[in-house]
Amino acid sequence: MEKDNDVVVFAEYGNEIDANIVKGVLEDNGLTAGVLGDSTANALFHMMNEGNYKVVVLRRDLETAKAIMAANPIETADEGESNGDDSND
Repeated sequence: MEKDNDVVVFAEYGNEIDANIVKGVLEDNGLTAGVLGDSTANALFHMMNEGNYKVVVLRRDLETAKAIMAANPIETADEGESNGDDSND
C-alpha cells in the first residue's frame, strides 16, 4: 500500500553534482529531498554510471517537486537524465 510518507525517486543523474543541485533547489523551496548514490561504483564504472545518483522526495511532494523543477530548470551535465519523470507513479 502506497503512503504519502513513502520515499520515491524523483529523478536520476549520472553524477553527484547534478543530483545535489536539484536536491538544493527542492530544499530551497521547502521540500525534503535526498540523494542516493554510490561514489565507489561511480569511480569504478565511470563509463557506465548513468543514473547512479537518485534524487528522492516524499510521495506526497512528488507533483510539487515536478512543478518546482519545471519552473526552475537547471542545466545538467547529463544528456539522458530523467528530470522529474518518476516511473514509480
